[in-house]
Amino acid sequence: MKPMLSTKFIILSSFFSLLIACSDTNNAREWLLKNDNLYYKNTAIDWRIESVKDCKTCVISQDVVYQPEGISRYNTLMQSQNWVAVHELSKINVIRLKMPDQTPYLYVEREKGQILTLFDQQQNYSIKIGEVTTVNINNQRFSILIKSFEEVDKQSDALPRRASLEFIALKID
Repeated sequence: MKPMLSTKFIILSSFFSLLIACSDTNNAREWLLKNDNLYYKNTAIDWRIESVKDCKTCVISQDVVYQPEGISRYNTLMQSQNWVAVHELSKINVIRLKMPDQTPYLYVEREKGQILTLFDQQQNYSIKIGEVTTVNINNQRFSILIKSFEEVDKQSDALPRRASLEFIALKID
């Protein structure tokens, strides 16, 4: 009787372990934008290097945009040649999502303190610096994290305005 009990115990334990492992894998999100950075399988992305740990199909390309307001630097993350995310250090008050087929954008203005307004001709979002917000642009959803924002020009000046803006945007769908 004892050998039968131990066999049942081993089989049941193995079954529950497998069930837990499968449910954890299915529920885990590969990409997650948190209030400090973008993560791949719980590992923070280092935007300074061209690869992502544990992602053989991921590539980070680094580029520079020269404009009258100053030099903006952005890092685009691709997985299997699909656009995943962007990290930008911008000299203007515009969130630009440089994708292969389009570059949707939202203007950024300070509302009060750490509260900002993101807007274009169709929509407005109120967000807080350091908090992730979901937005819809051109029928696509993105998570956006503004890490820092400082205006240089006055709000009465024409758009776009000179600013210091750091943000990360992750494509959700």
